[in-house]
Amino acid sequence: MAAVCVLPLMAALYFHFVAPPAVTTMVGQPLAPFVFPYAGVQQPDGQPLAAPGVGGQWLVVVTGPGSCAQACRDALYLTRQARTAQGRNMERIQRLWLLTDATRPADELLAVHPDLQVLRVTDEAVAQKLGGGADAAAAPIHLVDRRGYVVFRYEATVEPAAFIRELRKLVKF
Repeated sequence: MAAVCVLPLMAALYFHFVAPPAVTTMVGQPLAPFVFPYAGVQQPDGQPLAAPGVGGQWLVVVTGPGSCAQACRDALYLTRQARTAQGRNMERIQRLWLLTDATRPADELLAVHPDLQVLRVTDEAVAQKLGGGADAAAAPIHLVDRRGYVVFRYEATVEPAAFIRELRKLVKF
């Protein structure tokens, strides 16, 4: 009877002091949350992007020029794969591409990303804040929570499996 009572305590002490579980780190850079600049972004028809109410979708935002270098294409592909990998939670994620210049994206690029919403940045400060200026070789990825706050930044070189795992943890709630 004593072994049944003491064994769980001994196991807990062993795993706490001798073999603690591995600490997992976030692959994204947590940001001090700031409101996504909806006023500085417009839809292709010229209408401003409407801010969603509380409980809207998570936004995965790629910021860069319309010419879209290879890093930009890789970032768009990663966001598409990450959204698809969420399975039934896929509808909780909306993908945005914020164009920082007047260049129209290639039709073949848009054809392989049918769920991608393409928007245009109207305020240069927005592009600078999201790190996708004219020299955006890195094509950063930002994650906007359901309340409209930008909370994480990911480099375009993020490991895909880690990005998908982290997104799965964040989006399921």
